Amino acid sequence: MIPVKLELHNFLAYRDPDPLNLEGIHIACLAGENGAGKSSLLDAITWALWGKARTASPDDLIHQGQKDMRVALTFDYAGARYKVIRQRTGGRRIGASLLEFQVRDGGKWRGISEPTLRATERKIVDLLRLDYDTFVNSAFLMQGKADEFTTRTPAERKQVLANILGLSQWEVYEERAREKVRQCAEQIQKLDGRLEEIERELDRREEYEAELAVAEAEAREVSSLLEAAEKEWADLERTRAELIAVQKQIDELTRRIVVGQQDLAEMDAELAAARLRADVEAFAHELESIRQQLASLEQSEVQREEWTAQRQTLAVESAILRGENETLGPQTEPLKKRLETLETAIEPVCPTCGQPLDEDHRHTIIVELQGEVATRREKYRQNSARIKELASGITDLDRGLIGLAGEQRQWPALQNKLVELQTAVAGAEEAGRRIEMLLPRRERWLQGLAEDTDRREALEKTADELERQLVGASIRQLGLDQLRESKRLADERVGGARQTLATLANFEKQRERRLAERRGLAEQRGLFEDLREAFGKRGVPAMIIETAVPEIEMAANELLDRMTDGRMRVRLETQKELKTGEMREALDIFISDELGTRSYEMYSGGETFRINFAIRIALSKLLARRAGAQLRALFIDEGFGTQDTEGRERLVAAINSIQHDFDRILVITHIEELKHAFPVRIEVTKTPDGSQLAIA
Repeated sequence: MIPVKLELHNFLAYRDPDPLNLEGIHIACLAGENGAGKSSLLDAITWALWGKARTASPDDLIHQGQKDMRVALTFDYAGARYKVIRQRTGGRRIGASLLEFQVRDGGKWRGISEPTLRATERKIVDLLRLDYDTFVNSAFLMQGKADEFTTRTPAERKQVLANILGLSQWEVYEERAREKVRQCAEQIQKLDGRLEEIERELDRREEYEAELAVAEAEAREVSSLLEAAEKEWADLERTRAELIAVQKQIDELTRRIVVGQQDLAEMDAELAAARLRADVEAFAHELESIRQQLASLEQSEVQREEWTAQRQTLAVESAILRGENETLGPQTEPLKKRLETLETAIEPVCPTCGQPLDEDHRHTIIVELQGEVATRREKYRQNSARIKELASGITDLDRGLIGLAGEQRQWPALQNKLVELQTAVAGAEEAGRRIEMLLPRRERWLQGLAEDTDRREALEKTADELERQLVGASIRQLGLDQLRESKRLADERVGGARQTLATLANFEKQRERRLAERRGLAEQRGLFEDLREAFGKRGVPAMIIETAVPEIEMAANELLDRMTDGRMRVRLETQKELKTGEMREALDIFISDELGTRSYEMYSGGETFRINFAIRIALSKLLARRAGAQLRALFIDEGFGTQDTEGRERLVAAINSIQHDFDRILVITHIEELKHAFPVRIEVTKTPDGSQLAIA
């Protein structure tokens, strides 16, 4: 991974500086005052790639007073150009982060992000084959943490070295081999269980043969019983069929008898009717009765006409009187008003006609008016009384007319009956001839009905005998079905026993196949066990580390020779003997100088920095060449302050000596005299609008 371009927005000390373009730069120095934001540029790179920096919370990376930030890092890797854009919006509770991953394709950026932020981060790590911890332990000498690798435990140092060498794939191989071992063990366990079942079944051969003998004996016994029952049942079926045939004949005779009885009843009815039609005297008596009833109805019709005329006369009189009463009321009302006016008048003038009026004259008029009003009232009372009398008479006439109308409704029926009787008298002779014809036929029908009845009685006796035979039979349908079911079950037991014995032969073949399969699985499990051990930490990875350690020692000691003039050396050991005598995988660091081998803590700050620097540079060179991560970039953040003038010169010389092992080296320092020690200088200047960048 080679950084090419870095774009910042509201990141730590920066607001919106010009993009930092590193293309064409091999080795450069980041210079500026303390707090200007030099280390923040490396924080921006790690935050863009892995979402991690020196702060615990990403919101602490947002420029003070702002709500969001953005970092875009363009880098080259394995011949392709990529861009990572990471954004963050702060919040009181939970902020929001966005991550976009792009690749340069045909002159245009093409998005290759995954659906989620976590998945995109995993994609970046998988591409670089490098995580944050490995990066800060090798290619990034972070300010104040140059000893990040040295101060770790031996086991942790060995894990970092394994990550640098790309040995994580061997863990995948080991896990796959372990999974294969587990699968083989599970299959062997299943085979063992099946083989145990097969052996148990094969051990029961004699038991199954005995069961077959018993089942065959039971089947023969049930078969014999069923054969006898089937024969008896066949006889019963023939008897039952004969009974059904007799029942059908009985049913047919019963139907004929019923029909004959119905026909005879109809013939008797016809004879009775013919005899009635032939009785002329009976018809004549009924005919005279009808004629008398009709004559009576003619008299009632005359009465109805008289009563109708009377009712009409009474109704007319009642209507006239009602009309008079309706006019008497309006005619009397003005007279009453004139009378009231005269009785209340006090002037000598008539209030009704305007003529002079004295008291006598007024009294005379009042008396006349009172008499006329009384006459009209008396007439109204007389008319009302007469109207009531007329209404009562009309009601009586209506009742009589209703009764006469009921009698008149009999007229059509009596007329029809008269015509029928007249026709019956005329057909009496024909009825006599019909009687003479029906009597012989009736005798024949009576004789046929008697014959059918006798035959049915004989058949019913036969049916009773057949039913007694069926009832007395020892076999029943239920018993026969039970025998058939017993025969079926017995045959099934015989078939099952035979099938079981036949299966034993198949079990023997299965046993041979499964034993061969188990031997093959056991061989596979042994092979995968060997592979698991080979892929484990004590196998091939340990061998790779063993071959890499001398290279790291050589590279570290070459730098230490330059920086200490040959006084100090580093020795790495990958195994440590425990008190129990066992060997443990580790990565111990031993340091020696002209005074001998001492522990790391016994050296001064400047010496420990040179030791850490040499080991870290050796790890970075190994990472750049061997891990497959292709991280051909080196980042050194400070550390020069612990060195004297000669030490600084030696550090610069050491950095220049390794420049051909990396495509890009960035060194951060605030020491003025070192600014001009490198071919390119990137000045970081603090301003009120945030820090700014300039390449000199």
